[in-house]
Amino acid sequence: MNQNVNRKHKDSVISALFSTPEILRELYSAIEGIDIPQDAIVDINTL
Repeated sequence: MNQNVNRKHKDSVISALFSTPEILRELYSAIEGIDIPQDAIVDINTL
């Protein structure tokens, strides 16, 4: 495995992508197998 991976870069890409409510709604819908209305409020909580 390549030990010279820039994990900070990978983390920032994932963080930027999933900080978008529309994409989070789509991801959650796909994982749970349910439809979430487009007007549903998405609250992003981070640790």
